[in-house]
Amino acid sequence: MYYYSIKSLLIVGLLLAISCTGKRSTTSNTNNPPPAKPAETVATTTSGASDAAKPAAQVGDLKVGQASGSYTAKGETVALKYAYAGRAERFGEDAVVILLTDQEIPDDVLADEIKNQTMLLGGKIRGLEYAIMKDGYWVRYHPGQYQESKSPVPKDIAVENDIVKGSDEGDITDGKYARSVKFVAAISKN
Repeated sequence: MYYYSIKSLLIVGLLLAISCTGKRSTTSNTNNPPPAKPAETVATTTSGASDAAKPAAQVGDLKVGQASGSYTAKGETVALKYAYAGRAERFGEDAVVILLTDQEIPDDVLADEIKNQTMLLGGKIRGLEYAIMKDGYWVRYHPGQYQESKSPVPKDIAVENDIVKGSDEGDITDGKYARSVKFVAAISKN
């Protein structure tokens, strides 16, 4: 009688699956996390030379420039609708800055808002401010000024073809400050 371990049988089964289909079979293993999903590619239009660099009008269930979800700051819940992004320095490091807001930011002040948060700090609009850096990310609630830093950058946030998209959730203060958001934003060239 031959003795085969379960591990040996799984390896043989995997090899058979590869040889029969040309593709690797997956098995459930509670010791290893599932593989990360590949970043979703943003399609570009091909109708003309000037349109070739423009992002598709819609990515997932959100269009570029839209946010969904909400955050809670000091007991007040704010619905988020708009998503903006740009490059700026945070904490002495280059970062992709993402602003998720309850109201639109006019085009003529967007570059300044990404760098200085004049409207957010002045209370003219409310929202979340993210800084995505090489080794992690930081988020600040407006109003309330609660801030938190985390490392690494969540796998659900990706920058591709000057489009930043993702989702984020957090509640580490027993509901005083919580967020659940999704967004798609074009990185501003200004």
